[in-house]
Amino acid sequence: MPPSSRQLLVFTDLDGCLLDHYSYSYHPAGPALDELKRSQVPLILTSSKTLAELAELSVELELSSPFIVENGAGVVIPDGYFSTVISGLISHESWWLKSFGPNLSEILTAVHKIRDENGFRFSGFSDMTSSEVAVLTGLSLPRAAMAKQRLFTEPVMWQDSEYNWQIFSELLSESGLCHLRGGRFIHITGGGDKGIALDWLRKCYSKETGIKPMVMALGDSENDIGMLQMADYPIVVRSPVHEPPLVTEKADVVLTEKTGPAGWNDAVLDRLKKFGDERQEDE
Repeated sequence: MPPSSRQLLVFTDLDGCLLDHYSYSYHPAGPALDELKRSQVPLILTSSKTLAELAELSVELELSSPFIVENGAGVVIPDGYFSTVISGLISHESWWLKSFGPNLSEILTAVHKIRDENGFRFSGFSDMTSSEVAVLTGLSLPRAAMAKQRLFTEPVMWQDSEYNWQIFSELLSESGLCHLRGGRFIHITGGGDKGIALDWLRKCYSKETGIKPMVMALGDSENDIGMLQMADYPIVVRSPVHEPPLVTEKADVVLTEKTGPAGWNDAVLDRLKKFGDERQEDE
């Protein structure tokens, strides 16, 4: 990594943000992606997706930077990316992993024990075949298989009553587990979120360069709020299907005019220009 007197990091959500809500295309963001590469600004994908899914997208986007997986439950760092020693990492194939809670095996042991003892009705990804996940999510069979390759979280489809859900969620909390309720699945995790993961990774860059980097974060949903609150330049990408999240602790949040990757493109290019101007003034 080349040292910089004033480094910028860009953290971004994917679905409905860098990736179009309907087509999952990132092509409208092409000019900004090219400028990030030209300026050597790390682009850090931050998503509910798995290591397998984000590793594939990173190759497609020609990225070599770390990425945040499973809604911030873990950070994935390419081997050799940082020259400084970072404690608490787990070796996994050609990656180093930072986990903010127990691993999936420990989570499943606790969750299945709760289910067996109480007779709750729900199905998790670990209970499903790739074909079943494909049907539920609309993913292709290969992508459904990648979505099942989880390390830190278990998405479940709740099939019981709301009353039993309240009991289940209390039992999860007593077991030291958390949950994030999405549109279709409930993601059970042992800890961490996008904001916690962002802050940890920013400290890794600080240790590498000796200077705290500036952070731009882009998101479009409620589960991006923690990440946006941690950013120096928080940007809410307008969604075509829901209202923008309220980032109440930040007065300087930018809301894009366009939706999805087109809005993402404009916001990143604008911020990069301003950042370049500010750096010239500092010099």
